[in-house]
Amino acid sequence: MLPSAIILAMRRKAKVNTTQYSDADALIDLNIRKNEFWSALMATVQEPYDWQQWTATSVSLQSEYTLVDVTTTTAGTKLLNSLSIAYDSETYTDTGSIEYTKARRVDPFSLPKDWDYYVENQNILDPIYYIADNSVFIAPAPRSTEAGTNRIKLTGIRNIPDWTLSSIETAMKIPVDQQESLVYGLVVDGLYAKGSDDGTINNAEARWIRRKTEAIKTMENRLEATTFMLYPNQTASYNSNDIIFS
Repeated sequence: MLPSAIILAMRRKAKVNTTQYSDADALIDLNIRKNEFWSALMATVQEPYDWQQWTATSVSLQSEYTLVDVTTTTAGTKLLNSLSIAYDSETYTDTGSIEYTKARRVDPFSLPKDWDYYVENQNILDPIYYIADNSVFIAPAPRSTEAGTNRIKLTGIRNIPDWTLSSIETAMKIPVDQQESLVYGLVVDGLYAKGSDDGTINNAEARWIRRKTEAIKTMENRLEATTFMLYPNQTASYNSNDIIFS
């Protein structure tokens, strides 16, 4: 369903017209419901929906790297699953892909020494990292001969930038067969906009919560069957704005 179709379906169910509730206002509320659904999905389902890989340039003697902010228009980093780093230019023989070393995520407060010690002395064969606010901190920091383009690889899940009335289905990320649940979330807002009584709105809210839960459960259930899959063997291409150096 396109955003315009979701809004139209909401109008039929809530019996609300464009004078009472404009398409522009409905779109604002639909994006709020979409974000609510996506966050609930990330918190519930272990499968990495919209899983992605992206790379960035490492900088000599720099340990902290700022992730792209999650905004209404930018697909920032919503969930970081792993980080790998290359301290040289070695590549695999057949594919030509960079040979990354997967870093271990650590709790810096549980380490026996101060973090700066590891930035200086951690073995490049066993890199470590932690996340704080919207930054990742990597140790050891690459030296001048170890830094380079695409030397940092991250995997994780991006947020969904706000939809527009002209958004296409492939940009919506939420599976088509689960988008109908968003109609019920938007019905709540439509009823509120036209001044429905509290009982009607509360019933609609309960229906939305139930539909959202059912949709997420359906998406979760596809993990219950034995599945064999191959992960992408190439790093997706993103521009240099994917990570902003601080």
